Amino acid sequence: MKKSNNKPRGMIKFSSVIKILILIVVALIIVLGTILTSVVLGIFKKAPEIDPTDYRSQIAETSKIYTDDGTLIETLVSDQFSEFVPYEDMPDNLKNAIVAIEDERFFEHNGVDFRRVVGAIVYDIKTRSFAQGASTITMQLAKNMYTSSTKSVVRKITDIYYAFQIENALSKEQILEAYLNTASFSKGTVGVQAASKTFFDKDVSELTLAECALLAGVTNLPEKYTPYNTMEITPEDDLSQIEFVMLPKNQESGDNSDFIIGVGEKLLDLGRIDSFTMLQIKNNIVVPVKAVFNETSKERQARVLEKMEKQNLITEEDYKEALAAPIDINIGSRKESGISSFYTDVVQKEVKKILVDSGYSEEDALNKLFNGGLKIYIPMDLKIQRQLEETVANPRYYYGTFRDNNGVIQPQVASVIIDQHTHEVKALVGGRDVSGGQLLNRAIIPRQPGSSIKPISVYLTAFNNGATAGDVYLDAKMPDKLFFGKSPKNAGSYYQGWTTIRNLVRQSSNVGAFQVARDISADKDAKINNRSTYTKSYDDDVSINKMVETLQSIGVTSIVTKEDNPTWNDMAYAPLTLGGMSYGISPLEMAGAYTALSNMGKYATPIVVSKIESATGDVIYESKPEEKEITSEQNAYIITDMLRDVVKRGTGTNAAFAGQDVAGKTGTTNDKTNVWFVGYTPYYTCSVWIGNDKNQNLSFGSKQAAYLWKQIMRDVHEGLDKKEFEQPDGIYTKYVNGRRELFVEGTKPHYTSKLGWYRREEKKVEKKKDDNNNNNNDNKKKTKKLDLNNNSNQ
Repeated sequence: MKKSNNKPRGMIKFSSVIKILILIVVALIIVLGTILTSVVLGIFKKAPEIDPTDYRSQIAETSKIYTDDGTLIETLVSDQFSEFVPYEDMPDNLKNAIVAIEDERFFEHNGVDFRRVVGAIVYDIKTRSFAQGASTITMQLAKNMYTSSTKSVVRKITDIYYAFQIENALSKEQILEAYLNTASFSKGTVGVQAASKTFFDKDVSELTLAECALLAGVTNLPEKYTPYNTMEITPEDDLSQIEFVMLPKNQESGDNSDFIIGVGEKLLDLGRIDSFTMLQIKNNIVVPVKAVFNETSKERQARVLEKMEKQNLITEEDYKEALAAPIDINIGSRKESGISSFYTDVVQKEVKKILVDSGYSEEDALNKLFNGGLKIYIPMDLKIQRQLEETVANPRYYYGTFRDNNGVIQPQVASVIIDQHTHEVKALVGGRDVSGGQLLNRAIIPRQPGSSIKPISVYLTAFNNGATAGDVYLDAKMPDKLFFGKSPKNAGSYYQGWTTIRNLVRQSSNVGAFQVARDISADKDAKINNRSTYTKSYDDDVSINKMVETLQSIGVTSIVTKEDNPTWNDMAYAPLTLGGMSYGISPLEMAGAYTALSNMGKYATPIVVSKIESATGDVIYESKPEEKEITSEQNAYIITDMLRDVVKRGTGTNAAFAGQDVAGKTGTTNDKTNVWFVGYTPYYTCSVWIGNDKNQNLSFGSKQAAYLWKQIMRDVHEGLDKKEFEQPDGIYTKYVNGRRELFVEGTKPHYTSKLGWYRREEKKVEKKKDDNNNNNNDNKKKTKKLDLNNNSNQ
């Protein structure tokens, strides 16, 4: 008998629907899985390749500047302060604290803690947020080194991808070392060493358990759990006890109040700040605020200690003791106090140039400078630098003081001190009442040098081309437009008549400097030149070019040539002999140029960087002065001897001080917009410039610059043995115009026969005076006619 099918049709349809739905779900899962896989693979493909094994060189570390003896001068913090510390120098309590609070299964997983991931996903779905990220220490290291802090799925997937690579390449100890050197700890600090020095002013190896737990708690939310917050100082605060920091002054909030200035003065009296910091407070550059312990960080610390105790990383006794231990915030310094950043501003520029010259791009060099962990050694003498800072800051050396529209005190000053024997810059200041690079660094800004250019342009070049200290010239008012377009005039209308180059230098004769400069190209033995008052056979272009070549050979880089500007340039006598240059010469280059004289004719570029070491201690640069001979020892000594006369009995007497031989030259520009003194002793060469930033006239001249130079150098030479400039062999003496003069062997004075002309002219003048008494009006006309005839015949 045949069985009938009793299954309802609806049942068949329902089961079919279930099968279809299951197939659809499976298909969707496959499709979504395929899409997700494609997306993930696409993210992996787009992720830049990394080399975890090279993590040490990739960790950003703040570069530091040290003196040659190892004293820290400045930490080059651009936006973050970081300092690498090896794993073995980190205390175990710190490493354990980080693992306990950040990633308790760190030593068990392979980069991703899947148990934590599932928990975080469930939490984030419930809260519709990314509040819990489930990042392991390895994933956080990937974020710190290779991705960013942006919260996104793409970044998270990339972190996971990198985490597996890191785990495959590095040991757990290396991963922890890298993480603890890249984690943020608030207040611009990165890494545990930087944090330890910032908050406790101690090496990380010296941290207590309580301090380790406090720092470990910061990394989760650095700004929330930062160890301290800043608050305004109040009258109730005990300034001898509080911790404080100096913050940059917000100019929009106005000047520091009398109360804040009083706080600074009290801190100064207590020895907690120096006079330079006090000056910054008075000038509204910084404001002192107190550092107050953040109690929220204490709550986080308790959580860290609890986790450590539960994971058997510390005992219950350790836990209780650390929880009860007081936390003393002790703010560490990131730079040597009492000095401005003018010197280190120059150092940064020089290091960047060194890096670029060695093959880095501009951008990479800048990044390396601040974040490459470089150890930069400089030849600064900290004692001399402080002396220089304190001296130039004294307002009694400047008359007519005022503040410009930017609130910057005027007149301003710049000074550079160089050891001419080593070419090392021992001290440098680019302004007063300012803290360095925030404003102009006047030590490297060209300013017109006035007559201080004469020894290194006119006379150095002239001596290299046969001139001697005994050469004779007429120091008198020159006929208008005789050969310069406009004849030079001496300051104060003081003229000496027929005299030697030595006296021209001593009295800073403008007329004499013009004539000596022109004679650089002249044949001084030619009859045509010996029989006329003013040289007639010469070549202006040769003379000018030779002076330019001399200046360039001693490091002057600011000369405007005709190639630079065909119409507005320095290729003329006036700029090169009187110092009225288009831009001028910076105090740093001026001091460097004078070392060619103070170092017996040899010049090398001034050194501001002695050595640079990489973050791993490799020497990547070391200065090696390349001296070149600019002039002979004999020429250098004789010019020095002439400049010694300037200080003894010429325009530079204000620079003389007991106990040392001093040589130098004053300089003043038109309307007294710039005043200079550049000079040297057997020990050091120093330049001093004073002027207003906007070139307003000064109420004093170069004597004040010479006086300031004396104050600087007298302090610098305190305790040093007295020395005199050593005369080399190859020099003989000869009397010229009644004075014993120095000459290089094989040379002789020029134009000495013209000294007799001076005596004949004196007799003629006396005769004219007698005639004037008889018939004043007629004889005035005759005198004028005779003078013109004499000029045309000489």
